[in-house]
Order: sequence, then structure tokens, then C-alpha cells
Amino acid sequence: VAANRLTLDPGIPAVRRWICEVVAELVICYRVDGVQFDDYFYTEFLQSPLDDAQTYARYGGGFVDKGDWRRNNTYRLMRDVARTIRVIRPGVAFGVSQAGVWRNHQDDPLGSDTQAGAPAFDSAYADTRRWVREEIVDYIVPQIYWPLARPAVRYDTIARWWAETVRDYRVQLYIGMALYKVGMANPLEPDWSVDGAVPEIARQLDVNASLPQVHGCMLFRQGFLAAPQTQQVVEYLRLRWQAS
Repeated sequence: VAANRLTLDPGIPAVRRWICEVVAELVICYRVDGVQFDDYFYTEFLQSPLDDAQTYARYGGGFVDKGDWRRNNTYRLMRDVARTIRVIRPGVAFGVSQAGVWRNHQDDPLGSDTQAGAPAFDSAYADTRRWVREEIVDYIVPQIYWPLARPAVRYDTIARWWAETVRDYRVQLYIGMALYKVGMANPLEPDWSVDGAVPEIARQLDVNASLPQVHGCMLFRQGFLAAPQTQQVVEYLRLRWQAS
């Protein structure tokens, strides 16, 4: 329970089982091609912290660090969901769309050369790099929602880090792109409003195309395809993808 919301606590075994049961029902009853999780594994704010102290006291034996315990919970959840899907219908893809940065290099030498404020490992307690290395997921969609000119979290820096991360594993990489930012004035990221953001999107797609590990992109989100401010980009995408 948080200050103003209810959450499913992945530290409780019954919660993980229930989520697996929900996924199993979807896979059994509907001809889905895939199951995709978003990045809200542990989400808390100063004004709305998560209260899992009792869960930690009951199930956290063996973990001195609460963060490690939380990461183990999300790992077990993802592993169990993957096993559930593969037992029922092995052809159904399982993926996750998570925060674009796993960890910053300043906090971990294996991390990307970024200064993101909320890396997946440290804020959502999601060790997404481990999920790739153990091939728990079939595909991964880092949300790289920054332009190339944002020094602390450059689009190309993060995309290349992920391309290198998946290179030796059977996990497909798709890039989550920020269609929702197109046409929006932002003093920190002015390129979203320059020429309808077409030059920025073109540069990002060029980065994707330069990395053989990138299998495509996902635009967040579908509704913005019909938004007035995105129409120049939508037309550009139509022409670019028709030509290819």
C-alpha cells in the first residue's frame, strides 16, 4: 500500500502466482502473439512511498540489502511468467518495455555513459541486463525517450549500449521512441519542436539502422499517431518505411 494507491507487491509469493495465472488465462483463452510488461515493478515517490516493510520482514530472509531483495522479486516474477508462457504456448513472445537506462556508469562500470535520474536497476528494482543475459525475455524495449542532443542521456549512447548488451544473446532489441514528445516545447530538449521533430526522429532512426542488433522500434504511443502535432513525423515515417 502506498499513500494514494494500491500496488501488487512482487515480494509476496501469492502475488507472483496470481500474475502468472492472469497471464496463463490470456495465453490460453486468446490468440495473442505476445505478452509485454511495462516498467512499473517498484514505483515510488517521496510523497507516495511503497510500504513493503512487513513483506520484507516476512520474506526477505537472506537479503541484507532491501534493494537486492526487491530485484530478486522482480527477477522471480519475470522468470515465472516466462516459464508459464513457454509451457502453455512456446510461440508467444514475452517482452518488457523498461526504463531506457539500466544503470549509469558512475554507479556501475558496466552501465551506460549516462546520468539518468531513474535507472531501472536502482528505481524500479529491475535488473533488465540480467534478464537479457539469462534470456528470460524474448525481446526488450528500452524506453529511450531523449534526443541525441541531451548530454546526460543521449539517445545514441543508450541505443549503442543496449545493442552491445544483447549482442551475444537470443533476445531481440526494439527501441522505444518518444512519439509523445513530438511537437512539444521543451527548453531542455528543443529538437522535439524543430521542423515538427522530423530531423530528430530521422536521426534516431538512422542510429537504429546503423546497429544490426536493433530489430525495429515501438512508438509511445498509438494515440499520438493521430495527434495534430505529430503529423509531420507520421508522414515522414510513412514515406520512409514505404521506401524501405
